[in-house]
Amino acid sequence: TRMLVIKKKPNRKVTMCGYVCDLCKAFAPNIKRKDERECLSALWRKYYDLDIPAENIYCEGCRSTKQDARLLDSNCPVRACVPQNQVDNCSECSKFPCEVFQERKGLSYDEAREEQGDLFNAEEYEEYMLAYDNKSRLDRRRDSMAN
Repeated sequence: TRMLVIKKKPNRKVTMCGYVCDLCKAFAPNIKRKDERECLSALWRKYYDLDIPAENIYCEGCRSTKQDARLLDSNCPVRACVPQNQVDNCSECSKFPCEVFQERKGLSYDEAREEQGDLFNAEEYEEYMLAYDNKSRLDRRRDSMAN
């Protein structure tokens, strides 16, 4: 007899700009499970030229309703824009992709590979950077809404 394995789909907590919290190593529940902030800090430097020390990497998610929520990007322009436009995320906005979105656009796999050249590591990207490929993710959402 062959055994059927059913994999539980992860709860994809999509941010306002299209990042995915459950894939993000900066998301508080992920840090509690396995702290990978040192590596994330180095990879943000490599892929985005961001210099954020590991001890400052901690985020409860832009959708947190806690009064004192710790946000990695407390000045995120998308976080202000999305509610103003009365949408759930950028994919639902008629102006997408706009200048505000571009300020927080992450790298797709192909963009990262092209930018990094010989330094590109597919496993590293999938494990640490996929959470931030928001343009591809939001394009897929728009396509599924249109069909």
